[in-house]
Amino acid sequence: MTRALRPTLSGAAALAATLALACSPSSARGPSGGPPGQKQFMAIEPSSIVMTMENREQQPLLDVRIAIRPVGGQTEYIKLVSRLESGEKRTVSLGEFNGRDGTPFSLRVVKPKEIAVTATGLTNEKFAMTVPWSQ
Repeated sequence: MTRALRPTLSGAAALAATLALACSPSSARGPSGGPPGQKQFMAIEPSSIVMTMENREQQPLLDVRIAIRPVGGQTEYIKLVSRLESGEKRTVSLGEFNGRDGTPFSLRVVKPKEIAVTATGLTNEKFAMTVPWSQ
């Protein structure tokens, strides 16, 4: 009986180790659902007419894509920023965010749910985060 249990126990140990690795915090940076205390790479502050973003990384961010996602899953309203220096704070008008068809974002028409941000670092490191819309 001992011999029959050995393969099962070693298989169970391997399965437990795999699950422990899969459930550990990932190396991806910035998701809002990440571990408590995880630093977000960018600060986002929306208001009724502008959105302020600040790069909190120690390196410039390239190809920054900020998307306002509305309630109901309609089209995203996107603003692209080619480069945001380390520590740089930039204010962008909400009217600069456009839908796929070129429609400008307006709080009178669209109720925003969340803001999704993606960017690339100088070392080709990928950053991504999602924050709820709060005013």
